[in-house]
Amino acid sequence: MNNLNESDINIIAEGTRIEGKITFDHISRVHGVLLGEVVAKEGSTLVLSEAAVIEGNIDADILMIDGYVRGDVIAKTRIVISRSGRVIGNIKTASLILEFGAHFEGHCSMEKESEKEKAKDDPKEKILDKVVPTLNLKSRPALPN
Repeated sequence: MNNLNESDINIIAEGTRIEGKITFDHISRVHGVLLGEVVAKEGSTLVLSEAAVIEGNIDADILMIDGYVRGDVIAKTRIVISRSGRVIGNIKTASLILEFGAHFEGHCSMEKESEKEKAKDDPKEKILDKVVPTLNLKSRPALPN
């Protein structure tokens, strides 16, 4: 089990406003306003409280949203949007949890990065890439009624 030091936890207090590219590590809790690109390093957890407002894209490992996000969100491991959470933007993650009452407007893609790479190397996928474009569906005979 990992031992956390006080210096491993980052808190952005309510009433704080930060603009630009913001990078977090370990466990970070945001109660304030962040405008710009937000990056939480691999293995970290980013928690956005009910008072948090993020306007910009987020790239994280584990992301918990209780506040408001306007921008595209990528999380390698998981995204949890609580009943008070609001996301307006696209989501890409391996696991998505939407609690009852959560608000999400956008598109969601749920594919692990490793699965994409695995699919590229799959011999079946390579064969389909060669066969499917050569099919001429217009020349097929009509099906009987």
